Amino acid sequence: MPGDRERDAVEPEEAPPAPLTAPGELPAGGKSAEDILASIFAPVPEASPLEQLEQTIRHPKKLIYIAMSNRNFYWRMHVSKMVLDEGYVPINPFMLFDYYLLHTVPKQLVREAINNLLSRCDEVWVFGTMSLGVKVQLGIAKRLKKPLRFYDIADLPEQVYRISEKLAQEEGRD
Repeated sequence: MPGDRERDAVEPEEAPPAPLTAPGELPAGGKSAEDILASIFAPVPEASPLEQLEQTIRHPKKLIYIAMSNRNFYWRMHVSKMVLDEGYVPINPFMLFDYYLLHTVPKQLVREAINNLLSRCDEVWVFGTMSLGVKVQLGIAKRLKKPLRFYDIADLPEQVYRISEKLAQEEGRD
């Protein structure tokens, strides 16, 4: 294979001339290796409030209605965090109305507000065992043709499992 080496070799007179730069002078491209590394590892500036607003308007995130039984309300923050971690905006009645506003307003008024929120959300996610109230919310979501997801929260705070609707409707889960 000596012929191959000869063919691939570049004779010194055929090589392009090296750019003539004095020590400390930038190469012909205008950037030194240090400049390129500095731009790669430079901290990314936080978006201004105006830039954040523009990002939100151009790329809105889906609103996820969180349906869960009163028996599981103590998991409200964990569930909301999970939805946020998935890249969505959680609408959690227990975070907004804190268990029917501590019973300072009529339940029916709070239920109307909750159903109004449900109708405006993009999807409905059901967490844990379905109480009568959750089943009613699920019925509203189905009539509005909202996409649904179901989650088993028996192993919270360690794990949340996505499950089928059939499994979610079984009695005795939690």
